[in-house]
This record gives sequence, structure tokens and C-alpha cells, in this order.
Amino acid sequence: MKPRQAPSPTIAGIFEKYMVEYTKNHALSGQQRKAVNDILRCQTQKCGMHATVCTDCGTIDFSYNSCRNRHCPNCQNAQKQKWIGKRKDELLPVSYFHLVFTVPHQLNLVFMENKALCYNLLFENVWKTIEHFSSQPKWLGAKTGCIALLHSWGQNMSYHPHIHCIMPSGGLTEDGMEWLHMHPKFFAPVREISKKFKELFLEALGLEKTNLKPAIAPDGWDILTKALEKTNWVVFSQASFVKPDYVIDYLGNYTHKIAISNYRLIKLEDDHVFFYWKDYKDNGKEKIMRLPVFEFIHRFLEHVLPYNFYKIRHYGIFGNRYKATNIENARRCLAKEGKVLEMVELNLGDIETLPPGCIYMGACKSCGGATISMYHYRLWQLEEMHENELLLQTG
Repeated sequence: MKPRQAPSPTIAGIFEKYMVEYTKNHALSGQQRKAVNDILRCQTQKCGMHATVCTDCGTIDFSYNSCRNRHCPNCQNAQKQKWIGKRKDELLPVSYFHLVFTVPHQLNLVFMENKALCYNLLFENVWKTIEHFSSQPKWLGAKTGCIALLHSWGQNMSYHPHIHCIMPSGGLTEDGMEWLHMHPKFFAPVREISKKFKELFLEALGLEKTNLKPAIAPDGWDILTKALEKTNWVVFSQASFVKPDYVIDYLGNYTHKIAISNYRLIKLEDDHVFFYWKDYKDNGKEKIMRLPVFEFIHRFLEHVLPYNFYKIRHYGIFGNRYKATNIENARRCLAKEGKVLEMVELNLGDIETLPPGCIYMGACKSCGGATISMYHYRLWQLEEMHENELLLQTG
């Protein structure tokens, strides 16, 4: 008989066991404390409960509510699917590029202490870099756009701020009457992009140096900027996606990721956490990392975002103000070339006939049909129901 394997650990389980001890020597920000509390109560009685019913077979099921915190490992899939559902309506029938902009590790401490300021600068100057090259006739000479997503981690959970960008291989002319195409496999030379990005970001950071905390002495600032100017800033450019529906799947892998998910955790042993990670310096080979549990918690909390910070942003022709008009113009121009998008429909079942207030909750476990939420119970209601049940049993 094989020995029973211990269940894999979860983020919530690690927090529950070690967080009290961790906070004795580590101060948490308000957002970090909120993330921890939400993760601990997620899908428990403290979050309340909801009932779902299958529209096909009528099966009724009860589940605990999710916390919906964007740092919670349990809550990302549903939010990801909703986001994909909205973005699919904005795709164009062209190929897309994937660009990644990173900053040198010498800036890590500056970023950690000034997250909101530095992340905003990163977004702004990534877009300025893309706009600089796309506006030049040599590379495009038109208005393009991009969806930019911030990640702050590497596979080993170390601090590694970078931005992923998805952009179409073309853009609209100033009057919006014509769509100009880039080379389908080439945007601009990566070295030139990297050089321009470094120039723009260092200039912008220099203008904000008096707002950085802790303050950097003039001598220290000169040493830092000289080191950064000599460093090669890494910009990655991936070959374009041929089909727009591939963009949907690809974006879904990045939009609602967190530093680490429960499925990568292997075991918790002797106050150490073991988890899988990919070593991209070794051809993406999967390896196992062992971290002291307090270091694991520290790395996880490093990636909690500032309050009300938007980690997904839309620029250029995809900017929110004129997005609908620009997409309509682009599709009209592309239709003249015979390029029409084949829309990818999400299978949500027969949801048009649902009563008001009902929400699609995924596939039925019994028959695969569409399930919808019908009732929501809060903690006080569950306690009241439990008390009534006890009265009936004793009554």
C-alpha cells in the first residue's frame, strides 16, 4: 500500500500558519494587509455563500463566495474570462506584436520604495517609445495603439518590474481614412527601441528625483545614472501573432496573473516552501526552488500593487476616449482590403432569457450546461440558518 501523500500547500494555508509570526518583525502596508485578509477569508464562510442552478438539468449547487482581490490566487480565472470577453470585441483582423520592456536591476530599490510613481513612469515612457517609432514613416508613419500590462515578478518571485505590450502590426493615418501596415514580422530594431526607451525613462525619472523616497543625494544620483546609462536595457520583441484569436488566448495568460499560483506549490516542509519555476536562462527548464517561508511571504507581498493602481492600460487608438471610433474606422479600412475579423464567441449557454440579476457562473458539473447564480447569502444569514437548524434538531 502506497503511503498517502500530504496535500499541496496553498497561499492561504501558508498565511494562516505563519502570518502572525511574520508580522511581528515585518510591517505591512494597508494594501498588503488587505490582500492577506482577503486571501485568508476567500471561499470560506466569512465571504458568504451563493447558490447556482443549471439552466439545462436544474442541478442546484452551493459554493462559498470569492474575495475578488486581484492578488488572490483563487479569484483570477473568472476576472480573466470577463476581461477577455470585453477585449475580443476590440480586436482587429491583423497580426499583432508582443513587446516586453524591462528596467535594470539597479533600479529595483528605487521602484520598491516608490511603486506608484515609478510604475506610472514606466507605463508612460513605454508608450512614448512605441509612439516615437510608429510615428516615423521609416517604420510606420501612422497612429497605432497598444494594450500594456504591468508585471513585477520573475518565475522565482524575485522583484523584476516589466511591461508586456500587445500592439497591432499597423495603424491609422491622421485623418482615420486609411490603415497602414507594418512589416508583419518586424516593428523596429530592438537595439534602437531599447536605446530610446532608456533615454526617455532616465529623463523622466530625473525630473522626479526630488519626489523619490528616500531622497537620493546628488553624488548618489550621479553614480546611479552613469551606471544606468552604461547598462543595456532589455527590450524583447516577439514575432507577430497571425490570428487575432491567438491574441485573446495569449493576453489571457498575462492579464490576471499573480506572483505565484497555488498549482505551482509543491510542499511546505521544515519552514520552507518548495515550488516549481522555469529557469529561462537554462532554456526554460522547469526546476524546484526552496525558500524559507518568511522569504516566500516577503516576496509574495512585494508584488502587491498600490491602492487603486491600474496595471492594465490602453494607449493610442485603443485609448478609452476615442476607442470605439478608432476601431470602427480601422475595421472599415481593413474591410476594403477584404480583411474581416471572425469573432470568437464565448459559450455562455442560453443566457439571454435569464431573470434580471442572474450571473453566468460556468459549466455545470453534472451535464456541462450553463449555470447561473440565483441566491447570495451573507455571513449573518448563514449563522441564522445554522441556528434555526439547531433549534429544529433540538426542538
